Amino acid sequence: MQSFRATKHKSLNFGLGVDSTALVLAIIDDPTAFGIAEDFSDFSIVTAMTGFEFPDTIADVESHVLPLLRSKGIRYTQVARAGRQDSAGVEVLSDTTSPGKVFGKGPWTLMDELEENGTVPQYAGGHVCSQKHKAFPIDRLQLKRSGGQTVGKLFGYNADEHKRAVKANKFQAERNQTAGYETFALDYPLLRLGWSRQDVQGYVKNRLGIDMAKSYCPVCPFSGVCSPQPDHLKRLRKYPGLAARVLRLEYLSMALNDNMSLYKDDTLFRRVTDDQNTEAIGRFNARLDEEPWAVYRLQRAYTAGRRPECKTAHGNRCAKPECRDSSFKGTVYRSVKTVRTGSRAEVGTFLHNAATALNRPVEHSTRAHGVGIDRVRTRVRPDPKVYGTVEDFYVTAPAGVQDKARDGFAKVWAAMTAGQ
Repeated sequence: MQSFRATKHKSLNFGLGVDSTALVLAIIDDPTAFGIAEDFSDFSIVTAMTGFEFPDTIADVESHVLPLLRSKGIRYTQVARAGRQDSAGVEVLSDTTSPGKVFGKGPWTLMDELEENGTVPQYAGGHVCSQKHKAFPIDRLQLKRSGGQTVGKLFGYNADEHKRAVKANKFQAERNQTAGYETFALDYPLLRLGWSRQDVQGYVKNRLGIDMAKSYCPVCPFSGVCSPQPDHLKRLRKYPGLAARVLRLEYLSMALNDNMSLYKDDTLFRRVTDDQNTEAIGRFNARLDEEPWAVYRLQRAYTAGRRPECKTAHGNRCAKPECRDSSFKGTVYRSVKTVRTGSRAEVGTFLHNAATALNRPVEHSTRAHGVGIDRVRTRVRPDPKVYGTVEDFYVTAPAGVQDKARDGFAKVWAAMTAGQ
């Protein structure tokens, strides 16, 4: 095995899946080849818990990986966000050289955030949830431990994931520049060794005797990338309760925004239905019948965006109205408020009574899910491709979304609706 340059301390970001497990095994087999001391005194492993993993992922790590860490006395830390805001910091769930348990969730999980926001992960935004629930807690922990020294961070990206490494390097370079020094030096041993996904899976199979899956959240919109879609659907059949929770989130998200399905051009509901996963669909419908519901008021102001020539001429900021064009999307300002809570039947009755009082029809949409979504619109957006417009509607959906408005919403809304 090729030998690599040593650094003062190396820390492996262990994502619980097959790629990072392969790297753990390779390091245990020959630590000096990775610039790590034979007694692992200059090496540690850390996992950030999103709080929403497949149970078989956790079971495989507990049964096959943790015993190896215990036998070598390798320090393993599990960490998670302590709250919604970054200011809440992180909580260390476990920090030991004799790990025996994977702590699957911390005080604030990814699903806590998504369910309170009433939205699925944003496909267009890339892996933002990974930055918040994985990179943030690990970086906070490692910076605290480093004492101002550079930390060598190892990632288990395989040779098929070169683009991920390029993006990570670019992101880290920007953060290092902001910090004023090299906070982290990133390293991708599997990529440099040329180990493909197939190589990784074969290596883990030979060493542990199991077909280990890639770790990813059941709610990931990139699940088709993380795992072949048939394999993902098979996993959802194995864990119908998890599938039902994600279906519930997708339904809630699409109630607040009809275009906000889990996948870019498709819904999880359709895929699970086509897969004939009747257990997941049944549990999803049961959840809707049993849990509290709410009537929400949604207001959105879609501001017009800047023309490309304005960005070229005026830089990153420009407030000139003449530089705005309604054919370009600007900032979207959203406000969500809970108007009424109760049973599903009670909020349905309330919405229909409100429709009568407002002299507006109740729109029943079944595009997302067979159970349908009911809305009453008081301001209708005339054309979804034209910006500088607003929409205002009431909708029934499962309760739990927190009242929230984007900074500046009230001012923008007042300006865009003045005189209407």
